Amino acid sequence: MRPLIEKSPSMTSSVDLSPDDSQRPLAIVSAPGSRGDVNPMVAIGRQLRNRGFDVVISLAEPYAGLAESAGLTPVVAIDEKRFGELLGSPEVWRPLSGLQIVLGGAASEYLVPHFELIQRLKRPGRTVLVSHPLDFASRIHRDLDPDTPLVDVVLSPMMIRDPNVPPRLSPWWFEPRKPPWLMRAGYWLGDHLLLDRYVGKSINNLRRSLSLPPVRRIMDRWWWSPDMILSLYPDWFGAVAPPSDGQWHPCGFPLDVNTFARPRDGKAFAVDASQSKRPIFFTPGTAHRHAKKFFQMAIDVCQTLGMPAILATSHSDQLPTPLPPTIRGVGYVPLDQVLPHCSAIVHHGGIGTTAHAIASACPQVVLPMAFDQFHNGQRVQQLGLGRTLAKASKHSLAAALSAILNESGLLQQCLAAAEKTLCRDGAEVAAEKIAECLGHRPSELAFNNSTNRSEG
Repeated sequence: MRPLIEKSPSMTSSVDLSPDDSQRPLAIVSAPGSRGDVNPMVAIGRQLRNRGFDVVISLAEPYAGLAESAGLTPVVAIDEKRFGELLGSPEVWRPLSGLQIVLGGAASEYLVPHFELIQRLKRPGRTVLVSHPLDFASRIHRDLDPDTPLVDVVLSPMMIRDPNVPPRLSPWWFEPRKPPWLMRAGYWLGDHLLLDRYVGKSINNLRRSLSLPPVRRIMDRWWWSPDMILSLYPDWFGAVAPPSDGQWHPCGFPLDVNTFARPRDGKAFAVDASQSKRPIFFTPGTAHRHAKKFFQMAIDVCQTLGMPAILATSHSDQLPTPLPPTIRGVGYVPLDQVLPHCSAIVHHGGIGTTAHAIASACPQVVLPMAFDQFHNGQRVQQLGLGRTLAKASKHSLAAALSAILNESGLLQQCLAAAEKTLCRDGAEVAAEKIAECLGHRPSELAFNNSTNRSEG
């Protein structure tokens, strides 16, 4: 299979899959969103590729090269210009407006292109759909064609509603938490007033064109696969099963480091060994383009504490200049290489960054902004792995960092969590379950993959 990057909003041209591969199993993977969404789906795709699958993945244009380097066939569903427009507004990093932009923009615009891709490429009886939570096209296809199995991938426990132990969704002190009947009413109200409005029209327009009945309360029960749901986090991080008849399997964090980029010079990331103190690592996430205040606060806090720091951003114009001598600015760096050399990490609470910090036994301070970040930060604090701050100031951040750097038992908690996390790669477990869902034995897939490599 020759990787091909296809650029077309309507995706009318063909993906170059050899006819000789038509008997091989095919996984059509969705990965709308930023790098934190793409990395785990690419990791699963790479594991499926190792098991003899052809893997096509549709995603935003900036990440097509990442998928191609992993041996997958990338298809661009959102071009770079439009992707930049969606993430270019600071409103995307606020709880309600961010949800509207993601659902009403990215998810809705992704819907038809990904559905057309499935219809065009699927191999009857040999195709499995591997669905990101913002991929509603695969769920519609499952209603249209129940013989093509659908595997949902859940990236964070925030995505699962539990009225008894509800996930945290905002920084607001008045967010309702109990009793369960009030939470159920809140979910109902949120569905009717917000979520169905953001994404319901585009979903039901496509369903109508396919002679399928409309759906309501889209993100309550309908969006879950009736076949299989895989959570890419360990059961001790969030063990609630989705409200679905499909099989649910907790897989663990996807920490396959081979799917992550390396510095251009190919060398391992180096921390200055001459410093007497290990630096604090700061990142607002790879997609964040409005983090100047975050980085200035990081500098001020580290100078107050007398600590060196590493400031990581894909958008270097966010960094103040010049930086103090003890503070270093970097672009995207593999967290598995740098965090073991850091004394702590301050971050936005994205599930990928959270997972790498846990696996590296690195104490955390989470400054959540939107989406699943509030719940991930809450879990970090509940597990004794760090602190979360709903609204951070220089004083509160300095106090939180001082606390985690000087709390004797916290590092032991972090080491114990890291040991549990690194038992097995979640992407590998997920790939095994996906292969089983399609009815293939691992030995059969391994044989097919070995034959394919020898012929290539």
